[in-house]
Amino acid sequence: MKILFVAPWIPSKIRPRSLALLEILAKDHQIRFLGLTSSDEEVRQAQELPVESTVLVPRNRITSMLRCATALPTGTSLQQAYADVPQLSAALASELRQWRPDVVHLNVFRTVHLVERCAPVPVIVDLDEFRSEYYSQLAQTAGPKLKLVGKIEAPRMQAREDALVAHNVPLMVSAPFEPGEERPNTYVVRSPYDHPEDTTPRTTEPRVLFVGRLTYEANVDGLLWFLKNCWSEVKKRVPNAVLDIVGTNPPASVLAFRGSGVEIHANVPDVAPYYPQASAAIVPVWRGTGVQMKLIQALAAGVPAVTTPEVARRAGVRHDHEVVVGADAQAWVNELSSVLTDPARGQWLAAAGKRWALDFHSSNAVREQLAAAYAAVWPGLEQFRR
Repeated sequence: MKILFVAPWIPSKIRPRSLALLEILAKDHQIRFLGLTSSDEEVRQAQELPVESTVLVPRNRITSMLRCATALPTGTSLQQAYADVPQLSAALASELRQWRPDVVHLNVFRTVHLVERCAPVPVIVDLDEFRSEYYSQLAQTAGPKLKLVGKIEAPRMQAREDALVAHNVPLMVSAPFEPGEERPNTYVVRSPYDHPEDTTPRTTEPRVLFVGRLTYEANVDGLLWFLKNCWSEVKKRVPNAVLDIVGTNPPASVLAFRGSGVEIHANVPDVAPYYPQASAAIVPVWRGTGVQMKLIQALAAGVPAVTTPEVARRAGVRHDHEVVVGADAQAWVNELSSVLTDPARGQWLAAAGKRWALDFHSSNAVREQLAAAYAAVWPGLEQFRR
């Protein structure tokens, strides 16, 4: 099958879902990639993609912001406007005309303005999540600036998402639906992650690991909550505990906590080497949608994880089964301290979490999930399964 994979960025280690799904598809199909770039580094990353060819369209941030401003009075989603680069549409039309793909794979909400422009070629959209929910959360709980963004963007995104569902466009999402919330022609395709085999001995000292993009406000907000409300009490109970913060572009608000057992590792090329050193991983995210990749990575690496009820619910994991869940700061302190000081409990949680990650998020599991989704646009796709 010939698949044109279209993205508003370059799939990479900081966009792991996009990259992993692209790699799975490329093992069985002819793939061409069309995407937006904003730096020389992204151009270099595009050259490493496992695809037949790449077409790259430069994106200028200032021009993108101007398109958002122009979209304000129109009711169009600002996310769509941001990535609606005219040269991208022109390149898409050229690929459709010259290469004639069997399917166009549109990656995340920022590309949904291209759905109608792909006709009559079948389209599948990897939304990853119904992102309007996140903007609704911003409108309710964020600071003044983000609250305003949420109030503007949430209804616009929801209107477009609902239109895609109403028009029966095949959609992919990364998180399981709760009973009664299923959407027609929408398929759960989890974010794939296979932790590399590692014979490095596990650490014997109590090290806590946080991994995440620190340009994402929900990560920063959750991490600062943990640092302000939990960490000092954990240190009282486990004096030799160390917190490793591994993330891109940590802001000054996070950097201010360096010291007192907090070590910050900024912009590392690979997060995998930090997991064998960890006794526990934390996912203190209180606002967000989908399944947190940091949770998947920790469990796949066999590291017991402490998380919030929101994250656990969306991932479909349970307290004292695959993870430990804390509903408030005191519960977080109690549960994390227990995991750090009770090796038997930590080992049991690690084994159960790893089984969950293999069952739902391994490449083999996600390959089957992708097959079911792609059958909606290419019936009888038996060659997808091996």
